[in-house]
Amino acid sequence: MQIFFARSSNAPVRQFTLNMRNVLALCGTTVVLLMLLNLLASWLLGAFGFDNASPNATQAMEARYEQKLAELGAQISELNVRIKRLDAARQQMIQESPLPPAPSRQQPLGAQPGKPAGGQGGPLLSAATQLPAVQSLTVRVDQLNVSLRDLQSQTRVLAERLYALKNWQAAAPTGYPLPYEVPVTSLPGLRSDPFTGVPSWHAGTDYAAYAGTPIMATGDGYVVRAGWDNDFGNLVELAHPGVNATTRYAHAEAVYVKPGQRVRRGEVIARVGSTGRSTAPHLHYEVQSAR
Repeated sequence: MQIFFARSSNAPVRQFTLNMRNVLALCGTTVVLLMLLNLLASWLLGAFGFDNASPNATQAMEARYEQKLAELGAQISELNVRIKRLDAARQQMIQESPLPPAPSRQQPLGAQPGKPAGGQGGPLLSAATQLPAVQSLTVRVDQLNVSLRDLQSQTRVLAERLYALKNWQAAAPTGYPLPYEVPVTSLPGLRSDPFTGVPSWHAGTDYAAYAGTPIMATGDGYVVRAGWDNDFGNLVELAHPGVNATTRYAHAEAVYVKPGQRVRRGEVIARVGSTGRSTAPHLHYEVQSAR
């Protein structure tokens, strides 16, 4: 059989002779190419993980997802327990220590009174148009990951609040300034001056302690004054950042701290004496709002 082929009317005509030998050669070449393509396709499927030779591949993947779901569920349960413990500790600390009044917040311009900031929105969807529950393992893992991140965020917030509350409780000057309780000889308020007898204002509390008794800081803070004062004698003043307060310890026999020094609640800062305008050994202690 002869086949004539021409690309166009002006192109030369090409002639091909088709016989049994040429047909067999063409068929053999086609079979070899198909076999090579099949081998190549099998190799590519194996290389990219699409080999379905193992019938347990799907079961193994589902088992891994289920294990991941169990691990995430355990983490979420642990975080829930931790959040409850942190919140219980915070509530206990709030009950034990009176918190300072919350700072006043100015309302932003354009805001309507009585309506809190923040809100929600979105289209109104009926029950018929809501999306059905998705049972895909991948979606379930993603949902648990979102819940886990949300719980972790709540845990961090509670931990930060608890840390701030502990710092406030430590800084608040609510401790006792002496190692043991002693009689009080004078309270804050109007009184007769012990030297002149005329009415005068007394801003602190006088504790009748023996000379040499340790004087202790009643809260964490910094020394802002330590030295001699004509009225108070040897004097120590502490600033307590975060609680807007200062404490004063007067008429000391000796002072053990210097200005700028950081002190902790219960740390000995001086010892009781009778210096300045004092009739006998005692501690003059007072708490004032920070200037």
